[in-house]
Amino acid sequence: MGSGKRKMGDRNGRASSSCDKTKPSITDLDQEETEDPDQPDLGVVGSGDPDEDRAEVDPPVQQVEDLGVIGDESDEDQGHSAYLVACHWDWSDYSEPYAVYKVSVATSYPSRVKVKRKRLHRVTRLATIAGGKTFTSLRSVRNALIVGVGGNPSGTVIFNTKTRKVIQGPILNSAKWCPVLTTVGDKVYAMSKTPSWISDPDFPPWFEVLDFSNAKVVTAEGCSRLEGCSWIELPPPPCFPWKLRPIGYTMLPVVVVMSYVVVDTYILVSFNQPWGTYAFDTNSVKWHKVDDERLPFIGRATPHGSLFLGLSKNNGPINAYLIDVTTSDKDHAPNLSITVLPVKYMEHEVDAGPRFFSLEDGRFCSFSFSLDSCGMTLHPNKLELFPKEAHVNLRTYQTENPSSLDVPEEALLPVKPVAVCSQWEQAFKISCPSHGFSPFSFTLLSV
Repeated sequence: MGSGKRKMGDRNGRASSSCDKTKPSITDLDQEETEDPDQPDLGVVGSGDPDEDRAEVDPPVQQVEDLGVIGDESDEDQGHSAYLVACHWDWSDYSEPYAVYKVSVATSYPSRVKVKRKRLHRVTRLATIAGGKTFTSLRSVRNALIVGVGGNPSGTVIFNTKTRKVIQGPILNSAKWCPVLTTVGDKVYAMSKTPSWISDPDFPPWFEVLDFSNAKVVTAEGCSRLEGCSWIELPPPPCFPWKLRPIGYTMLPVVVVMSYVVVDTYILVSFNQPWGTYAFDTNSVKWHKVDDERLPFIGRATPHGSLFLGLSKNNGPINAYLIDVTTSDKDHAPNLSITVLPVKYMEHEVDAGPRFFSLEDGRFCSFSFSLDSCGMTLHPNKLELFPKEAHVNLRTYQTENPSSLDVPEEALLPVKPVAVCSQWEQAFKISCPSHGFSPFSFTLLSV
């Protein structure tokens, strides 16, 4: 017992004596830095590890920069690029469940008769919570981004295609599973695809917006996060039942977003219910009913010059749509007019499938994603077979006289079919022996 007390006393004595040692003054330290400016900082003299002392005193160095990079003429000349976002097979256990690949889309018919499958190289991985994510592209004068939103909990992940930086964004006010994403300028809008009246995911607020115009990217210790912006609640479509009585919860409505499109500053939406079509004015932040009928296409309609391309029905042919939203002089309420133009190749309808996107110069692409059943491997922990390789087939369509797609709407009348003059195919493959790929979550975006 006595020796134990003496040892404790010795330790305390040595500790106090080290604190009583004479320390260099601020003037002395300044003189040392002046005499040898290249001398590295070894920390404060004292007991313990100098590195540990410095870690406790000095905060991590943070780098703050604007999210957007102002584009120049060279950026505009490069046109849009295509990126594949693929989900890994073990997405629920992996901290970086998504991989991003850049896809080089051929601008003309390839010289080779036989299409050779080309391997794509990964650009980056996305660290985020997987499951229930929807990805969209945001391209403006300042930004060229891939934005992923959704899940439970619902996070936001951003990939800046110019700086090649992965950025963690803010959390949604309510979790949304596979939300409908639209972009207007530097803003991303997220709407619940299947709104819920009971609990998350998809509990109110059903409609939110994230504004990137004043966002800053803060990077510290190799991790980047978005600051200066947050998800803001917006009013839901007025057709949504909002104030339900207790008896209303016994027969809750089943609401699903069926089709949507962005026209100028308006977001047009139709549902599975007989509610017609509603338009959200992003300037006045107000909803308007613009038609008693639903939009004449399924899913999202993508811009293609002054037209829009969309599926006429599930897995049906692609049509072009001339969509015009005007405001009346009396009450400034928007009015909707839609003209359908068939898309034909050699007098036949174009069955491009449900996944397609538009490029510049009158081109648009359809794509398919499949797993290579011959390339299976055994997961070391789960002891399950999973596909380590996936195939991507891309078909590009070139429309005749692409300059006519950018003329005013009045010049397109009378209505004529949009003619496809040529088409060509490309075949790609991606491989990841350690994590594989999932067949249920992938997308190809034009940025």
